[in-house]
Amino acid sequence: MDEVREFWDRVARYKEMGMDPLKWIAGCAVKVDLTTVVYPALRQIRPELETYGIHVSSRADADMFPSHRDNFEVERRIYNLESPRVDPEDLRRVNPDRGISLVQVHQRSADKPEKFAEALLRLYREIGRAHVDFTVGKGHSIITPYPQAQFALFDFLREPTGTPDGYTLANNDTIQVIDPTLDPASPEQAAVAVSNSLNDLLTLGVHEDLGLLPVYDAPTPGMRERIAKNMADFARRHGLRLHDAPQPQTGKLLMGATVIGRTHREPPHTPAGFTPGMEIVVTRPFGDLAPINVYLSCLADEEYMKKLGEAGLTLDEARRAKEDVVKTMTQPNLEVGRIIARYRPAYGQKFNPTEHIAGTGDLSGPGVYIFKEMAQLAKADLRLDTLPLAYPRYVEFATREFIMDNGTAGTNGAVAMVAQAHISESIQKDLRRAGYNPQVIGRVLGPGPGRVTAPRSLEGMVANRGLLKEFELT
Repeated sequence: MDEVREFWDRVARYKEMGMDPLKWIAGCAVKVDLTTVVYPALRQIRPELETYGIHVSSRADADMFPSHRDNFEVERRIYNLESPRVDPEDLRRVNPDRGISLVQVHQRSADKPEKFAEALLRLYREIGRAHVDFTVGKGHSIITPYPQAQFALFDFLREPTGTPDGYTLANNDTIQVIDPTLDPASPEQAAVAVSNSLNDLLTLGVHEDLGLLPVYDAPTPGMRERIAKNMADFARRHGLRLHDAPQPQTGKLLMGATVIGRTHREPPHTPAGFTPGMEIVVTRPFGDLAPINVYLSCLADEEYMKKLGEAGLTLDEARRAKEDVVKTMTQPNLEVGRIIARYRPAYGQKFNPTEHIAGTGDLSGPGVYIFKEMAQLAKADLRLDTLPLAYPRYVEFATREFIMDNGTAGTNGAVAMVAQAHISESIQKDLRRAGYNPQVIGRVLGPGPGRVTAPRSLEGMVANRGLLKEFELT
């Protein structure tokens, strides 16, 4: 079949460049595991980092600090992670207040917190020689199979002085590729990568003065140039300020971005003020990655192709579903950010549950687990009544065949909001006018330890038994 042959031709071309696209399915699969590796490692090294004046923020989707002007000062530095060399004089000249970090580690350092901590300490001990106090407000960690491709990137920011009138927020998200059936330097790959990083800001209602510092690498100069152009085109098309910055030079495929924006509102940085009866709204159905994973798995393995047919699906249908979700992923949720900001207090004002959204969450990486995180942060119990999926049959197939641990996950995914019913109704009208497909999927039960009740149908969407145990299924 031509489609399968084209796929394997594409795989061969990727492998000639030293890359294995079959390992990239699901985009975020390259992330170092937060729960079992990153957070335990940070707890282990935090006391030593404090002695150097380096402070690591608690878990947050984006760094946030007060600011009083539109322009922000940012400088990028890239260090070798295996044998780091940091110029103390240079770092003292930069004199950062904040740092947004991206660390790419070899897979041998990514499976246990002790190994990951060791890799980080090699770097931070060097940085500590500069005796510069700063806060790592947001960190992102990804895995590479190539020891020579390890690096640490910091986008250092200086906080402006003066009386603040709003907040600056910053985030980094970096992946390798989202769809291995496309050319690695296709515009879609870059659009998804940047939109995915933007989503963490937009979920917090941050849509003003958006700036983009691209992150990219590639095996050839020509491919690097094409990815850079794609990033610049994306910034121009969506009104983002493009900042020139040095890039990693490992020769391995990589794309993402640090994004920085401003808001004159109080972002829902930590969900709070959940009261009984508040509704949970999602901007659209979720589970976007399942069609991509199913389609690629069927191309790569005839057994999956056979099972797809037994499930009453065709490869052509899977391809169309894959193309549809990729198209959705390429579109940044800018209007969602504007709508969230509309329903949040002005800077310095207090939250009013009768006027404002109480909390938001990005379903991109965690999928339905975002509701567990929101419940725990808000110290409230939630009930999910329905779990709308963009392509439910592909989510069920991916779960049943253990293609995905969590079939509800996405990239540049749906956004969840919690608000009183009359606000929820208004938000949904705004979202529909903007072309979204929102719906109410559940409610706040009341104060509690963060229990989340969900339909038993979740068992057909999540293969990870540990994740399922986080929910009370009915």
